[in-house]
Amino acid sequence: MIQKNTLKSTLLETQIDRLFRSSISGTLTNIFAAWLIFLLVQNTSQHDNAWLLGVSITLITFFRTLITSDFIRSPRFTTNTYLSAYFILTLMSGVCWGLFEYTQVTHDNDVVRNLIFLINFGMIAGSIPILSMWMPAYLAYVIPQATGIFLVFINLDFEGRYYIAFAFLIFIGLMVSTSVNLNRSRRNEIELTLKNNELIENLNEEIGEKVDAQRSLEKSKTMLEITVEERTRDLTDTNLYLESVIEKKEIAEESLQYLAYHDELTGLPNKNLLIDRINQSIKISSRDDQQMAILFLDLDRFKTINDSLGHRIGDELLKEVSERIKNQIRKHDTISRNGGDEFVIVLEKLKNHNEAVNVAKKVIKQLIEPFTINSHNIHIGASIGISIYPGDGDTPMILLRNADTAMYKAKKEGGNLVQFYDASMSNQLRDRLELENALHTAIDKNEFYMVYQPQVYTHNNKLRGVESLMRWNNAKSGEISPDRFIPLLEETGLIYSVGNWVVTQVVDFIAAHPENDFRFSINLSVLQCGHFEFINFLKEEINRTGITPSLLEFEITESLLVKDFGNTKLFLEQIHKLGCTIALDDFGTGYTSMTYLVRLPIDVIKIDKTFVQGIHEEDNNLEAIVRSIINMSDSLGMENVFEGVETKQELSAIRSMGGDIIQGYLYSKPMTGTDLTSWVKDRNSYDDQA
Repeated sequence: MIQKNTLKSTLLETQIDRLFRSSISGTLTNIFAAWLIFLLVQNTSQHDNAWLLGVSITLITFFRTLITSDFIRSPRFTTNTYLSAYFILTLMSGVCWGLFEYTQVTHDNDVVRNLIFLINFGMIAGSIPILSMWMPAYLAYVIPQATGIFLVFINLDFEGRYYIAFAFLIFIGLMVSTSVNLNRSRRNEIELTLKNNELIENLNEEIGEKVDAQRSLEKSKTMLEITVEERTRDLTDTNLYLESVIEKKEIAEESLQYLAYHDELTGLPNKNLLIDRINQSIKISSRDDQQMAILFLDLDRFKTINDSLGHRIGDELLKEVSERIKNQIRKHDTISRNGGDEFVIVLEKLKNHNEAVNVAKKVIKQLIEPFTINSHNIHIGASIGISIYPGDGDTPMILLRNADTAMYKAKKEGGNLVQFYDASMSNQLRDRLELENALHTAIDKNEFYMVYQPQVYTHNNKLRGVESLMRWNNAKSGEISPDRFIPLLEETGLIYSVGNWVVTQVVDFIAAHPENDFRFSINLSVLQCGHFEFINFLKEEINRTGITPSLLEFEITESLLVKDFGNTKLFLEQIHKLGCTIALDDFGTGYTSMTYLVRLPIDVIKIDKTFVQGIHEEDNNLEAIVRSIINMSDSLGMENVFEGVETKQELSAIRSMGGDIIQGYLYSKPMTGTDLTSWVKDRNSYDDQA
């Protein structure tokens, strides 16, 4: 049986739920009545009182509707809290009506006053079905009104006013009595329903137990027959399953065999099959005393097209490129996709190198013709490097490496060119090796140093923070661009120790300048984000210096999100738990799914400078794209930082669209720590004077 306390609690909750649900539909009556009275007294001395009544009743009813709606949708507070708020608002509504009714003592139009009282009588009677669900609410609503009307009747100067007042009291008594009876009836109904439900549940349980027992008996009775049938069926199914497994295995092996040697996007041979084809061509050329050529092809401007039009368009473009190339070579020649936008062509049985040049020129001619993909007219080109067997190498790897070197030479010369390999090109490889060797001793020789570029709020020009950038001044070569040495750090594995060095430099700078309360942003490599020992190192550095973790922000690139989402999510969450913020760098230049933004702890979106340059000019699509990014970041509760802002026109355009923060030469180039300290001091001094 339902316990007494439980029944009482359930009964009250049911009453409140019904009260709140019915109140939502009844709120318009109060508002309608108040503004109806306002229309009745619009040209009388009661005009101001009626207007005040209408506004008060509308506001009170609005807040009461909010409370009841919140309770019905998803309660955030205790039931008593909602009930108390409902009671107070209902009492305020009754008091407003009572005060207005009392002002009718001075009303000079008996007909209008009587009509107002009739409206009030109707509201007192009409509120019974709703408010009688909980008597305190009904009394809070009716008693102030009844008091106001009663005082008016007593104070009116006419014969029989006491009789009318007494009759009104009888009316109110009847209304309250009716409300009490209706309340009691509803409580009894709810209580009876609860008990009936409990009884039905108990009966269902007993029936269920009997049904289960009967089923168990029937199951035991037929178990022997079922067992025999199942054994027979199992043997049949096992045979069918084995046949299916064998068939699927054969299909899977064929599929794996194909995927192991072919590019999934274009269906062309991949690097594995390419090496085999080159080996075969070398054997044939050596046997027949002929030449063969390797054409290493890289598309010009493909990255720009891929970034601006999206990966789907880029993929379709690669498919059409492969078709055009296939149409320019012989059946026994080979075309392979080497990855990204790189292709390799193997030309067999050449009499001289001019044949390779002719094929390369035909390919370039075909590729500079416009491509039409999804209504986009796309113009690209190609840079081709050529190595010849046997003069430029006698193994697949040497021939490919030399053709690749020649291709980079062609691309450096401007693209849409053909370049033969020359031994002097290997000097570039030596330069790279020297640079790599110099990197190993750069930290010990104090050749690395940090610079900082300010980030400023658009709405008040206040300093929000700085991006921390590493620079390298080599004793032999001088200043070396990060574009050259950062990839080398990643390839050699030095990125871990150098990355730790950067963190140490930044936290030491923060600790040495406790007066600075702005954020320091640090770029993270893709490799660092998979290295969880970095988390422990970061904790130790924060504890060592005692800095506030929220002063540190770590920037990641979009490419990181699609490589290993699970590991990345875990890594970023651990940094976030330390109190540091996360920024997504170069937003819009890669492929970022909205799922990543929602599921990862990203606080800041950094918008690439390609969306900033020319944003203030008319007749471009940048403004619509940028507005969408700003709206998206606002809806996700993220800040947005615009990189590469160099002109006041760009700043004005970003500010007008609601951009949060800018970074660029307009305010400052990256500067050393000493210069940053002076820059901040001068800026603060200027702000104080302003």
